[in-house]
Amino acid sequence: MTLAHLVDGRESLLTIFSDAVEPTGVVVRMDIHDASRLEWSVALPLPEEKAHIYTIAVEMDIPSNAFARHTPWDQLQSFTRLDGGVAFGLEGDVLTIDALRRGAVAVATQLARVGEQFSRDCVVAASLFTKVHNPHLERSLEEAIEKAVAIGGEARRRLVAPHDSDAPELGRERRLVDEYVSVRLLAMLAGAEQGLDTLEQSRASHVARLRGAVAAIESQIADAVEVELSYRERRGFVCADPLSQASLEDYLDRASRLKKHFQEVLFLEAEVFQVAERLHHWAALLGALIASTWAVAWQMALSKHAASPGGTVGSGLVTLVLVAGFIYATKDRVKDMGRAWISGNVHRFYAQRVARYRAPTRRVPTRDVVVAARESFEQRLVRRPDPLNPESGSQVPSTLIRYSHRGKVLPTPALAKAGVKRVKHVFRYDLSPLFGRLDDAVKQVPVLDRTSHRVRFSEAPRSYRFPIRIRVACGSNVTDETAIVVLHKGGLDRLERPPTDL
Repeated sequence: MTLAHLVDGRESLLTIFSDAVEPTGVVVRMDIHDASRLEWSVALPLPEEKAHIYTIAVEMDIPSNAFARHTPWDQLQSFTRLDGGVAFGLEGDVLTIDALRRGAVAVATQLARVGEQFSRDCVVAASLFTKVHNPHLERSLEEAIEKAVAIGGEARRRLVAPHDSDAPELGRERRLVDEYVSVRLLAMLAGAEQGLDTLEQSRASHVARLRGAVAAIESQIADAVEVELSYRERRGFVCADPLSQASLEDYLDRASRLKKHFQEVLFLEAEVFQVAERLHHWAALLGALIASTWAVAWQMALSKHAASPGGTVGSGLVTLVLVAGFIYATKDRVKDMGRAWISGNVHRFYAQRVARYRAPTRRVPTRDVVVAARESFEQRLVRRPDPLNPESGSQVPSTLIRYSHRGKVLPTPALAKAGVKRVKHVFRYDLSPLFGRLDDAVKQVPVLDRTSHRVRFSEAPRSYRFPIRIRVACGSNVTDETAIVVLHKGGLDRLERPPTDL
């Protein structure tokens, strides 16, 4: 298949999508979602026959001087959606709203993959470890831009062009598809420009030979963006004016709404409940049973003692009254302690939360369970060796937050037939309770001005760091991710990952 065929739209959208290899293994990603939330996601393969058993373990080791007491469940946001499925019902004419949405998501997925490959090629070329110049790099980058534009054009031909039988609501949905494809195409082109910036800023010696090629590709990207912006103006879509803050805000808000509108078709229907809440009444009943049994046993023993011939009325009555008062005083306490122990330790025997994710009715009428999982949080104080001198015996206290997720992905033939390859868990943990405990974001550091030979003060960021570790096991596949979370008074800043050779 030639690029001319792609640009002319002579090949179907399915053929374009077949160029990409769909990843089917476990994919783990960790990133900063926004100023307060840390995000990690796990994509698991959808099995064809036998269920896949998997575990997800996340550990955050927060220093005690930065830790603020909070309830982990209140800070965790999670959802599960379908991932993959580049052939979401694009055969023949698309005449339903649900099929249009799935097609739009497929287009966005493919544009994202083209953009990721473009950025990856730029990072590899910019690396100091790359010793040999890739003679095909320039053409590969040019083809990526051409392919993205071709995908957008073919998507509009197949998904946006109106049909005589379209109902009014279907016509409105086609217009939304058109706008969403435009937003995703502009996002891909913007990401490509950022990849070229990385390449230009590289200090690798071989990058100097790519200056001309980079300039040519930048011009190609600018031309594609100009064409797309003109198209948006003709269609009456929201356009971002760099001189207007309001228009920039409107564009971002519109893009966010479009993304949520179309990705809604991917989300599984969640059925989630807290085990402790379900066991609350049973735990209360068991605690009351234990306390009552204990109280009745003592009462029977005291009654026998008071009724024995050897006991005096005075001493027996006093003893009975005192012990009976003690029993009734501690009865409720025993009941509460038993209930609290059962609720607090249920995760050790089973889980704190149980979740089932079902396929939506519009996709699978029987609403089959796709994922079943058990989740728990553990929060405890630990002591780590002092990093300044570990051999000294000095220890630093920290709070370990451990999230455990154990589940299984069940085979769903209807989804597999539609092209779905993976199920993706997305978790976001809000760390904003910590920010109030942190020192000022900027501190004054004394330095010596050698020109005037006077002491000056420079502003330096006051940052805090703690490690986060993620381990995902699915069958024999085990994936580990480790990073350092950098945060300050104003929020999360970045993730620092161990260096890797490219």
